[in-house]
Order: sequence, then C-alpha cells, then structure tokens
Amino acid sequence: MKVLRICALCILATVLSSAQEQRVVGDITKGPADKRIPVAVPTFVTAPGSESMGVEMAQVLSDDLDFTGLVRVLTRPEFPPGFAGFTSDATQINFDQWRTTSAEFLVHVYVTTAGGQIAAECRLFDVASGQQVVGKRLAAQESWWRLVSHQFADEIVRYLDGEPGIASTQVCFSGGQTGKKEIFVSDYDGANETQLTKHGSISILPAFSPDGSKIAYVSYKDRYQFLYVYDLASGVSTAVSKEVGMNSAPAWSPDGKRIAMVLSKDANSEIYVMNADGSNKQRLTNDPAVDSSPTFSPDGRQIAFVSERGGNPQIYVMDATGGSARRVSLQGGKSYDPSWSPDGQSIAYVVEKGGEGFEIYVMGADGSNPTQLTSSGGSNESPSWSRDSRHVIFSSTRGGSAELWTVTVATGENRKVPRLSARGQGPDWGPRR
Repeated sequence: MKVLRICALCILATVLSSAQEQRVVGDITKGPADKRIPVAVPTFVTAPGSESMGVEMAQVLSDDLDFTGLVRVLTRPEFPPGFAGFTSDATQINFDQWRTTSAEFLVHVYVTTAGGQIAAECRLFDVASGQQVVGKRLAAQESWWRLVSHQFADEIVRYLDGEPGIASTQVCFSGGQTGKKEIFVSDYDGANETQLTKHGSISILPAFSPDGSKIAYVSYKDRYQFLYVYDLASGVSTAVSKEVGMNSAPAWSPDGKRIAMVLSKDANSEIYVMNADGSNKQRLTNDPAVDSSPTFSPDGRQIAFVSERGGNPQIYVMDATGGSARRVSLQGGKSYDPSWSPDGQSIAYVVEKGGEGFEIYVMGADGSNPTQLTSSGGSNESPSWSRDSRHVIFSSTRGGSAELWTVTVATGENRKVPRLSARGQGPDWGPRR
C-alpha cells in the first residue's frame, strides 16, 4: 500500500488543522472483571516553589502507566482519607494508611533541580510488605523532565510484567501544511513535537533505524522520488538511493546495516535490499506483479511484503535473501502495509473488504488467527509496533483527515495520539531512550 497508494499519500495530507485530544475505547472491559494492577501515584515531592513540576511529572507517569493497559492508576478520592502528600523522606510513608486502599503498589518520587539539571529519586513500594521493589536515580536536563517520568514508568512496567514499557520511546511521521509534507518526531504521547526536515516539498514514509539515531524516508525534494537518511545528531539528510523511477518504502534490518526498499528501475515494482549507506543493491523479488512494502522479521531472516502475484494485493513472507515466498494473509479482501512485531510473533497489516474502508488487523506471523483491531471506517493505514509488542500506531481518517492513533492489541482500545499540532501519516515507532 505504501507504494500502491503513493500518489494518494502525496495528494492527501494537505489541509492540516490543530488536533484536539480525544479517546475512543473499543473492546475493553473495566469494572468487576478489571485485572489491571492498582498503583497509586501521588504528586512528586519537589522543593518549595516547584510544586507545579511535581504535579505535571506525576501526571505524565500516571498517563504512561494507564496507557499500558496493565495498570489501573488510583484516582485522588481513592487515596487514604486526609492524605496531604509525601515528604522527601520515603521512610516516613505510613503503609498502614495505604493498606486501607486498593493500591497494591505505591510511587514515591523526590525531585531536585540545580544548574539547569533535574534529578529524581524514584521508588516503587509494595504496599502489603512496605518494601521497596524498584529504585532508580534518574537525571537529565531540566527541559527533559518528561523523559524522567517516562523512564521511570518503563522501569515500573519492567518490574510488573518482565518487559520494560515504551513511555520513553518516540514516533516519527509525515505531516505539514497544504501542499507540503515534512518529517516530524515526537514523544510517543505526542509531546515535544519537532519538525526535522525543512525541504519545502513532499517527504513521507519515515522509518527509525533500530538504534533510533537515524530516520530513512522518501522525499521529492530533488524533484524525483528518492530515498534519504536523516541523521538526528547532525540534522543532515543524505541521499541513499536515486535510481530511475520509484525509490520507496524503506525498512531497516534489525542490525541496522541494511535497508529494504522498493525500486521500479526494472520497469516493475520489486523488492531490493542495500547497505545502509546505499551501496550494494541486491534484487530480492522477480515477478511481473507489483511487489511492495517490505518489513524485516526481528531476527532478520525473513521479509514480509505485499504482492499482487495472486491477483489482489496480499501479504507474503519470503527469506531475507529472496525466494520461498508464501502467502500468509487469508482473511479475505485486499491486504497491505505489513509490520512485523518486535517479539516475532505477529504481523500487523491493513485490510480492505468490499469498499468498506481500510482497517488494521493483526495475525500470527504464520498467518494464523487474523483479528480486526479497528472498525472506524475511513482509512486506517501504516501500522507500526511499539517495542514491547503491546501496541500499534497507525494513521486514521476517522475524524475527517489523517491523524495518528494507537491501539492496544490485547484489548482493542483505540486512542488518538494527543498534543500533536501536525496531523500525521505513515508513522513509525522508535526504540526506547
């Protein structure tokens, strides 16, 4: 779809207005059957005069934990009666008081600032035993205070579930004003939105390198559709593929040494792979039908892609060296935009059935158990997995124009990414920081 509908992507994305926060809850059950872990997150302790920072940092942590689907964050009325806040001394916590609540775990964070730096003593306590189960001292530039909350949220999730959370991750996407599209990056929750490219052209389909230091993308900045790599440290974009015809749909190998892509220099859309610097291009597919949208398996041994070799666009999987292609999408309709989960177990993709719109699905990597994750109508496209394989980000036109949404795979809960001023398309979920 990233190639088959490339023209539509270029024309779409034109009138972009400010996004308002909203949340749509899909197939999720809360209440008597709620199995989430109750965690209390009181306001962080700060020096006098910095109380607002303590409130905001605690709210970021609460939002992060709520987003996971694993945690139920206690509301203020659920705190012990008369609770007025913590002191900087965590040994003074009255656990008998907290045992009268539903909280199983309790957060205590003490924040100090000096010389433009922020330091946070972060603790998670087991309420029943009163024992500290997680302790971290986190430091950063003061302007990065949100990242401190995100990183502690990831550590809490690591303790509760064995796999760290994704609150410290970023997403990249394409967005911009009428007739222009640039590459943007933001925190996973839409905060700290930053425009990276300023080409004054159409730039789309960004993809983070595995270490998060670079972004491959497609741009018309030099008139034709070429592939570029943006270095986040230097802010420099370098062309890595300027073949005749289409250069599109970049996808990094798990080791970051190679990039799969689509080239049409052979008078047909085919899958190629090259070194990350653009050298040593090798053709992987050789079929008269259109092949597009490659994505590596997390072990780097296979590539899922879209092909029309069976008549309609469907998802196929082949060896990373080419060959042994087999169809895995069997739910009916047309299938596009595969994205392989980091745990290797699943593939997210897009299905169009009978003109009913494009919806996000997930299936086993072998094609088993196809499950629909969205049912909003319109176009839900370009799925990309979070690093914990729990969530998928995608673009959706359910609100009238393209915006970024996420879905929690286990529950089907759809949420619009808040805080973004640039409505986005073609998102990619980056690694933890």
